[in-house]
Amino acid sequence: MTKRMRKLDVKKMEPIAKEATRDALKTYIWPSGRDEDLTLGIRLEDEYGIFELYFSGERPEDAIVLTEARVNRITGEVSVKVFLPKKPEADGPPG
Repeated sequence: MTKRMRKLDVKKMEPIAKEATRDALKTYIWPSGRDEDLTLGIRLEDEYGIFELYFSGERPEDAIVLTEARVNRITGEVSVKVFLPKKPEADGPPG
């Protein structure tokens, strides 16, 4: 008899995604003046919970994705992609 692994639900994954996204954004330039359009999209796949921060548009195809956090539903490991420009000091010393 195989033991079925329990998968994390959205309530457990959301704080993981929020903290990792907040940390990742520290080295990026946040766009100003559109916070009222900011939306959190959540979708569940078999292996991952995917949390996207995006500016909504008139139509779904007009949305601008800012970040994507992928939380492994078994291990809780998280990876974050940020689709914003980096702060100049985040690039390191000129070389």
